[in-house]
Amino acid sequence: MIRTKLSLLCFLFLLAACGGNDTPATEPPVTPPEEPVNPPGEDEDTNLNANPADEARPYVTDLYIPRLNEANQYVEHTVSYREQEILNYALEWVEDKRHAAWVAFSFDSETNQKNVNRTDEWLPDPFIPTSPQESDHKSDGFDKGHLCASDDRSYNRTANEQTFYYTNISPQMTSFNGGYWVTFEKLVQTWARSGDYDKLYVTKGGTTDDLLIDFTGTQNAADGRKPQTDANGLTRHGLACPHYYFMAILAQKGKDYQAIGFLVEHRDDYGFDNDHQAPASVIPTHALSIDELEEKTGLDFFCNMPDEIEDAIENAYEKQVWDWNIPEANSISQKNK
Repeated sequence: MIRTKLSLLCFLFLLAACGGNDTPATEPPVTPPEEPVNPPGEDEDTNLNANPADEARPYVTDLYIPRLNEANQYVEHTVSYREQEILNYALEWVEDKRHAAWVAFSFDSETNQKNVNRTDEWLPDPFIPTSPQESDHKSDGFDKGHLCASDDRSYNRTANEQTFYYTNISPQMTSFNGGYWVTFEKLVQTWARSGDYDKLYVTKGGTTDDLLIDFTGTQNAADGRKPQTDANGLTRHGLACPHYYFMAILAQKGKDYQAIGFLVEHRDDYGFDNDHQAPASVIPTHALSIDELEEKTGLDFFCNMPDEIEDAIENAYEKQVWDWNIPEANSISQKNK
């Protein structure tokens, strides 16, 4: 978020006559007061772009929820876990694209656990009356690619089942889904389970305002078809097919935060597949600051943070503060992540 700060610089020039000298003397200018850290009336907790609190949407002010677009439908999927209700993930649904603008969730010491296997319980979203169904993904040349991955939510069976709602699914090219994007997913899961952070906040999605137009892929999917889109960037069943996929990551350790973004073009010619996944070394080539990611996606990430902190962490990222290694145990191939 970019904000203009106003400050007043006052220079007082006093002219005095020098005794016996016709040349006027100039007093040094008065040093202006230092510019305040925050504009008048603001403090370090000021937040001009936060989502307003809403009893009907209790998690809307959580750190990882982007600024809402009221033209879309916002949904919170919760689960009962260890005798309390927690947010599993939230999403914003773009009705005319039949695709989520984003999904958002967090990892902590409870939700980063791997207690269950993937359930493969594909279901329409119970909160979206027009949710896609299985028939919307049949024979279209694409994988059913998760946004919030199955392995992102393996702490609880219900939590994992919710990742199979069709509103959390995007039409992805097979080699991209299982050979390239999966590497980004596994790195984020590695960070979440490393013990290096107290919490990891994640927002993922596809660019619903930038779709693959009149596209025909080069490789057949499991259904024997090549992926294709029409002049509007829609699959043969009318689902939006993003041109890019993104991640916005915020890591917290105590009172310290660091953030990084990823933007990855949706292609099927990276040279990797489900049996030969991209190495972690490709990931930094797609890294960018959160400010840059916001400019490219039109979204306002981490808007619920105090503005001063948000500005600092979104302005740039530091490659050296992130661990880019994926343990071999987390590199096992899994289809339709």
